[in-house]
Amino acid sequence: MTFTDAWVDPRLDYARERRLWKSAQGSEWQVAATAYKCPNRTERLKLAGSLECSEDTIDNLRYAYRLFVMLVRHAKSSEPIRSLRRRFPYTRWMTVYKMWMHHEFSMDEARDWLENFEGGNEAMGAEIENKHGAPEWERRANKLRREAFKLKDDLGTPAPLQRAAKYFVKVFDAVMEKA
Repeated sequence: MTFTDAWVDPRLDYARERRLWKSAQGSEWQVAATAYKCPNRTERLKLAGSLECSEDTIDNLRYAYRLFVMLVRHAKSSEPIRSLRRRFPYTRWMTVYKMWMHHEFSMDEARDWLENFEGGNEAMGAEIENKHGAPEWERRANKLRREAFKLKDDLGTPAPLQRAAKYFVKVFDAVMEKA
């Protein structure tokens, strides 16, 4: 007997497990609709407390439902959007919504990302960032600038490093001003 065989229960009812999984996904969307309708942070916190989850989870459910509503309003028929909702978990919708908020691409493109991207949510977010965001060198340089900006004034930093950090910040700002 192999290790995996020891964990397989021959009485496992796969159809039942599938129904439970689909039911759980449907419940997520019902909670997402409730989160979407919460008028303020206080109500969202009450909802998070009652569900014993974080405020971030409630916000993510709300973002997913917000994208769903936007796509339904944009589409000629709501049924294709509803079938997308059944196909993908809220986390995928939330990822597309957050990227849409940051980059403001069209609703048709948002739907395309939902339907046609084959990877996971993080990979999809990275692809959207690569398509619409700053070039990679700029993102890396921004990260370095933030650290250099802190380093130039940190107590205990050797003077040569402080000068180098100040110089980097100055050069970066000049390059970005010209761009």
